[in-house]
Amino acid sequence: MGKKFKLDVVTPDRVFFEEETDMVIVKTTEGDIGILYDHEPLVAPLRIGSMRVRMEDQTFKWAACSAGFLTVSGDHVTVVVDSAEWVDEIDMERALEAKRRAETRIQEGPEKGTDLVRARAALERAINRIKLREVR
Repeated sequence: MGKKFKLDVVTPDRVFFEEETDMVIVKTTEGDIGILYDHEPLVAPLRIGSMRVRMEDQTFKWAACSAGFLTVSGDHVTVVVDSAEWVDEIDMERALEAKRRAETRIQEGPEKGTDLVRARAALERAINRIKLREVR
């Protein structure tokens, strides 16, 4: 394992992750980005997607994350997202139900008062969780 940096992943309701690592990979609005020790200072918006954190044993721990921001400053990286959950925490039934609800709201459309932007974001989050749970 290379030189380490402090990684904090924070959601509105908890500190999701707070440890040292030598690599994290997140999905920005421009694509996936890997952060290693001594990365240039950076602030980047994050998309709904996966986050991979390299652990001590050189394996990656995967998490499903919602949109947010990444900041890199010196030897400290902070990820602030609306929600995050480790792949092994994902409740597949709950994710499938969230997908069904979002699809129904999108089909109903604005005629029934549906906020399509929120419904599409909910659908994207549900699909992300389902895909990660199936693959990992």
